[in-house]
Amino acid sequence: MSFTYIRDLQSFQFNKKLKVRLCRMWRQKLIGSNDQFSGLQCILVDQMIDAIQASIKDIDYDFIAPKIKAGSIYEITHFHTGRNKPSHKVVPHVAQLFFKARTIFKELPTIHAHIPRHRFYLVDYTQLSTRIGKIDILTDVFGHITGIQPLEQKMVGHERLENKYELCIENIRKEDVRITLWGDTTKTSDSQALQQLTSPIFAAFTRLKVNNFKHFSKSCSNQKQI
Repeated sequence: MSFTYIRDLQSFQFNKKLKVRLCRMWRQKLIGSNDQFSGLQCILVDQMIDAIQASIKDIDYDFIAPKIKAGSIYEITHFHTGRNKPSHKVVPHVAQLFFKARTIFKELPTIHAHIPRHRFYLVDYTQLSTRIGKIDILTDVFGHITGIQPLEQKMVGHERLENKYELCIENIRKEDVRITLWGDTTKTSDSQALQQLTSPIFAAFTRLKVNNFKHFSKSCSNQKQI
């Protein structure tokens, strides 16, 4: 069986074989729950620099999670595809992959330099206003971190306390954007650890929602500069 390129995948296909790098993966909690997850999500990229999202149900998590790791390249078989979700998409692909316990992952040597380590769909700051209130696809941005507001706790929906901190990033034109991280994302991006790094610090942020906030407690210029 020959390899299929990501760009050629369609919904409701079986018996395909991929050669891809697993760029990143994450578990997301069920809404309103502190200890229940909705499985595992992955972003895969191939040598044509195309990306697709893969989903693993929580019931199959213990079978699949030990077999894969971010950054590695795999030959993958015994999976199927379906329609990509209509909203909150991470990549603009019509299809999505679904892995189960029977899916086979054969790790390949990482000498395949032609397969990139990351794939983002970066949005220019001037185009962010077109994403306000839209949830069809989430947003990726890149910039120089110029300021960090310390970690704090905020009440969400009058129901629970969530960790929160904010960063400001700047592009080459000296335009800035505020990014607010909530909940578990504050653990994967430690504000104190960032402040210990040597400036300049450049970072890519993915899976963002864009909102237009009219009132801020602090401006970017008032955040701790790094």
